[in-house]
Amino acid sequence: MYETIESFFHLFLRYTILLLELVGALVIVVNTGRSLFARLKRNSGKSKLLLTEGISSGLSFLLSSEILKTIVAPDWKEIGMTSVVLLMRAAMTFLVKWEEKQEQP
Repeated sequence: MYETIESFFHLFLRYTILLLELVGALVIVVNTGRSLFARLKRNSGKSKLLLTEGISSGLSFLLSSEILKTIVAPDWKEIGMTSVVLLMRAAMTFLVKWEEKQEQP
C-alpha cells in the first residue's frame, strides 16, 4: 500500500515538474515575443520592461520545478541548480524594480 502511494506521488511530481518547466519556458518565450513586438513599434521602455518581467515570471515557474526536483531526488546537483535559479530570480527581480524606477518620469 505504501509503495503504491509513493509511486503515485512520484509520478504526480514528475508530471507537475514537467508542467511547471513548460509553463516557465512558455512565459519567457511569449514575453520575449511581446518585447520584440514593442521594440519594433519603437517603444523601447516598454520593451525592456516586458522582457525583464517575462524572464522574472518564467524563472518563478522554473524555480518551483527545481524545488520539486530537490524533493524527489535531493542530491547536490539539484540543490546547486535550485540555488542558481534562485539567484537568477533574485537578480531579475532587482532588475525589474530598477527598470521600473528608470521608466518613471
